Amino acid sequence: MNIKDFFSSKKDGLRVGKIMESAPAEPDLTNSRHAEWVKNSSEQLTYLLKTPETASQFEDFIYKNVRDRIPVLFLLALKNALSKLLVNRLKEPLKVSVIFAIYKEKERMQEKSAAFPLGENFLEEKVKQLQWLFKDNPAITAKIIAVDDGCPEQSGKEAERIIKEKQLPGISVLYLEDAIKNKLDIVDSLKSTSESQKGGSIVYGMWHAANQNVDSQHVIVYTDADLSTHLGQTGLLIDPIVRKNKKAAIGSRREERSVSIKKGMRNYRGKLFIFLWKKMLPQLDFITDTQCGFKAFDSQIVNKITKDMIEKKFAFDIELLLRTVLMDKNAVEIVPIVWIDSDEASTTKALSPYLSMLKQVARMQEKYTRPTEEARAFAEFVLGLDENQFHYLLEHIPEVIKETDPKEFHKLKAIGPEDLQKIINSRTKER
Repeated sequence: MNIKDFFSSKKDGLRVGKIMESAPAEPDLTNSRHAEWVKNSSEQLTYLLKTPETASQFEDFIYKNVRDRIPVLFLLALKNALSKLLVNRLKEPLKVSVIFAIYKEKERMQEKSAAFPLGENFLEEKVKQLQWLFKDNPAITAKIIAVDDGCPEQSGKEAERIIKEKQLPGISVLYLEDAIKNKLDIVDSLKSTSESQKGGSIVYGMWHAANQNVDSQHVIVYTDADLSTHLGQTGLLIDPIVRKNKKAAIGSRREERSVSIKKGMRNYRGKLFIFLWKKMLPQLDFITDTQCGFKAFDSQIVNKITKDMIEKKFAFDIELLLRTVLMDKNAVEIVPIVWIDSDEASTTKALSPYLSMLKQVARMQEKYTRPTEEARAFAEFVLGLDENQFHYLLEHIPEVIKETDPKEFHKLKAIGPEDLQKIINSRTKER
């Protein structure tokens, strides 16, 4: 069976085939024509597929039979179509708040030009993406909150300028610095914005949204500032919270129906990170991709999971998930998404966050859990590492970790902290 045969109507099958054939071969987040193609194709697929069940069946067919031959942007449009079909069937009033942190994002906020070659125009694009998703369901209202994370280049002021100039609706800017100056409880562990790296701003934005007067169910989503995750997929996160009463739904780049377009050679390093945190926090062993910047929470639990957090930097995702799961082990739904790397202008390229994140995970273990002997041993190993030792380990990752699916890391017993220590000790011998 081919794609055209999937549809009972030959005409519909031909239309889907034409959409696929017209897809740009390589996605470009700075290309406005690509964004327009995704919007139009998502709309057409929504019309042709008609129900979430049909869209899911079609997606299943695609991934089982012809995944490798399908353009990435078509797969994104298909995710968006499923997302919108799920959103369109919601009947009760719903408020959706979307949060993201901005830090040194002045270029990516701009439209692409000779002066701004990495411009993604992401403020306007995010507004358009949510408008498209919710335009056919008047029961849903949405707002976007950008939180300036103490940006030295005043990204927040630039965002305000663009919002005013383009008259972008439903989007506002918060400043972490103001929260610290006003001594809000949610940021009481921060003396300055320099102590936050994304986490402080996201948590503040979530808290701010959760404490607004809302007379309906309220879902709070956080994402990345760039366009790596198309917000047309937001319905995929909303559905489990509204329809299945989940407390959280998290986007994942590592599921069977996920698509992850990532540049660079960081995969094995990421696998070592996953291996180590999984060993320290087996409570989250069903989750593989904690760091995907696309998560949603029922607002009713936000105050509970954000109060007195350890982490205000890049490992905050793990702490939020751990606290959610410790409240209810079945609270989290994992959602496969399409994610396209926006690496060129990324503010988090350095390897150094990995070790600091792992050390914070070790402290989370101590604060929140009663660790097993294995988990405690891995935490002690991590806490004893310095940057030079960790970088050496990143360059000498055991083959068994490279070859094992991260979903199976909790079963992997062939490598213990003593084995990793031997690798580090060999560094001294080489000298």
